[in-house]
Amino acid sequence: MTTAPEAPNAPDPRLVKGLRGVVGADHVMVDPDLTASYATDWTGRFVGRPAAVIRPSTTAEVAEVIGLCRAASIALVPQGGNTGLVGGGVPLAGEAVLSLRRLSAITDVDRRAGQLTAAAGTSVADVQVAAATAGWAYGVDLGSRDSATVGGTVATNAGGLQVLRHGATRAQLTGMEAVLGTGAVVSHL
Repeated sequence: MTTAPEAPNAPDPRLVKGLRGVVGADHVMVDPDLTASYATDWTGRFVGRPAAVIRPSTTAEVAEVIGLCRAASIALVPQGGNTGLVGGGVPLAGEAVLSLRRLSAITDVDRRAGQLTAAAGTSVADVQVAAATAGWAYGVDLGSRDSATVGGTVATNAGGLQVLRHGATRAQLTGMEAVLGTGAVVSHL
């Protein structure tokens, strides 16, 4: 088991105020009791201590959060459904967690093209339901489908239960929108 590091220094109150101005006061958490569920991976083997948990709800908010944290030299660990098994979404060095759970929307369902647009925090189960409603199937399935997010499956190129038949997640993509570490948005949708 990887144990939690010493408690991180609290983020600068001016940064916290700025982040709350971007995502709302309820979506920037610094209290260890509130951030605890973001500090451990699904297996319980990897435990960290986030300096803060920030929960944006739009791409624009993600870009602003990254810009503020970059200016303050605060490292971020992106986290989706926190269903990973290798500790990649755990703040092991006192980073802030950029939780993408609020980015959960499905738009632009195109029945004829067999495509839809899903935000990073959308669960795999929700994508499966949207696809089925449109008359087709999503080729990625995981045991953690109800909590695993599309952003996490793209980031890890998860294969899941149907990988031999349909390929891994990235084989299902036709486009992507991402926020770079600079705060710039790249969109190829």
